[in-house]
Amino acid sequence: MKVKLVRVLNNSVYRTSIKSEPSNTVNVPKDSSLNTMNMGSKRSTTTVTLVIAFWPFDNNTLDLYGDYDGTLIGSGSYTTSFLGYGAALNLVQSSSQFVSIASSQLPLNSRSFTIEAWIYLRGSAVIDYGIFGQCPSTSANLCFDFMTRSNRLYSAIYSDSVQGGSTLTLNTWYHVACVYDASTQTQSVWLNGIVDGSSSASAYQDTSGTTTIGAIYNSSSTVCLNGYIDQVRYETIAKTASEILNDATLYVYYSFDSSSLIDNGPNGINGTSFGNVMFTAGRVNEAAQFSAGAYISYTYTPFYFLGIPNHPFSISLWAKPMGSYRASTLVFVDKGASWCIHFLVMTSTGILSANLWNGGSVGVNGPILPLNSWTHIGYTYSTSNGIQLYINGTIYARSGSITFSASGVPMYMVLGGEGGYTTCSPYYGGNFTGAFDEFYLYSRELSTSEMQTLSNP
Repeated sequence: MKVKLVRVLNNSVYRTSIKSEPSNTVNVPKDSSLNTMNMGSKRSTTTVTLVIAFWPFDNNTLDLYGDYDGTLIGSGSYTTSFLGYGAALNLVQSSSQFVSIASSQLPLNSRSFTIEAWIYLRGSAVIDYGIFGQCPSTSANLCFDFMTRSNRLYSAIYSDSVQGGSTLTLNTWYHVACVYDASTQTQSVWLNGIVDGSSSASAYQDTSGTTTIGAIYNSSSTVCLNGYIDQVRYETIAKTASEILNDATLYVYYSFDSSSLIDNGPNGINGTSFGNVMFTAGRVNEAAQFSAGAYISYTYTPFYFLGIPNHPFSISLWAKPMGSYRASTLVFVDKGASWCIHFLVMTSTGILSANLWNGGSVGVNGPILPLNSWTHIGYTYSTSNGIQLYINGTIYARSGSITFSASGVPMYMVLGGEGGYTTCSPYYGGNFTGAFDEFYLYSRELSTSEMQTLSNP
């Protein structure tokens, strides 16, 4: 199983579990005023019936909850997921390949809903490529389509349509979303967590149509996707801007609570202990403790965006070095000895350094990290701002604008060590002795206010 469903609501992780019934009732915040990490805000709540469906496409078309299983039409195939493990569905438009869900009617009618997916377009995307649809009749309020049209996102409830403003590039993974808010009668399309277009629309009304994934379909035509589709998620709620941004850009989050390396973010990228990683009292609840060469890493390469040149990212963690100072690595990124960087590393005198590669070593120095005390560390990168190193929520050092000469392939990450690659830039490092807590990795550059929020749990 590739993914567990996770939603972060009011600074708590709400884990949904597989149900034998198609719906469950939860208290859902109505206001959209949360900040981008869904932390610290207080919102009014209402009790609604929340229908959830999720198709991870791990070599099948089953709904994780078992209520809306699909049938693969046209003999589509599977490829490796963008997550580096599990599978994604590979569809060929010319072969009319898509997923049909006809056994149970997915309820889109007269309600709010959010549809999310990861897509990777191939071929000539100037034509229509279907993503998700339910269209039993091309009549008023009885046909819903979510697709790309002329390389841009497009959604329509019959003639009420909206098209995104951003042009999608072929052979690139994108997080896409479509939201219908019944309270405001507004539909919107979202690209990589950012609203890309919005317009008014009457509610969809049909109660009997077949749902399609990787296609838009009605009785006279089928327009399929050409490319990969993964992690398709449906919920009967209009998700807030902050929730969609988290789904699109929060890549991993380890709280280390319950003595666990489970990923509490949306992607289910659980860590693996190499050596005896222990657990101890943390800055917030529990923390991971490293000693005797133990570290956390992965048996596959889940971090595709860390291999893309100039792609932004952000790291946030609490660190507590223990014992005595020595050269030691906090966060290490590599694809083996051929490309590797000590992203966050301490010198033998305890000075923190944040590093990158742009054809040569580039980095900024931070303070001496105090022993046996928690320090919040933030590291963000974008081409315009370069490396920005935060200490306890405040920018301590910045490099200015720089490029990032990434490897071009998905990457490994090591927490608390470097797997023996001490010869990698900046050419020092080693096993970390101490504790980590509240580790976040984002595929975007966080703002100063967002980093301040993370530094004040």
